[in-house]
Amino acid sequence: MAIIIFIFLGLIAGYAMRGLSKTSGNGVMLDLGLGVAGAVIAGSLFSHIAATDCAGFNTARALVAALAGAAALLTTFNGLRDTRFRPGDPI
Repeated sequence: MAIIIFIFLGLIAGYAMRGLSKTSGNGVMLDLGLGVAGAVIAGSLFSHIAATDCAGFNTARALVAALAGAAALLTTFNGLRDTRFRPGDPI
């Protein structure tokens, strides 16, 4: 049941991060997919670290975990994919 909650929250977090990030051109499906992956990974880690079910009846914790995971994964992906400053290219 918790995985379904994190998938749903990951879709919301991916869409929210799409609006907050300054990058464009990655595509909606990629942003939503990375949001879901980040939310599921972060929710799983938060649940194991805290030794409690993060997505139980407290959806505020689940939302924080989903947003943190989606933000971390999307920021990392966009940072690694940033083509503005490649070595050897003139500035």
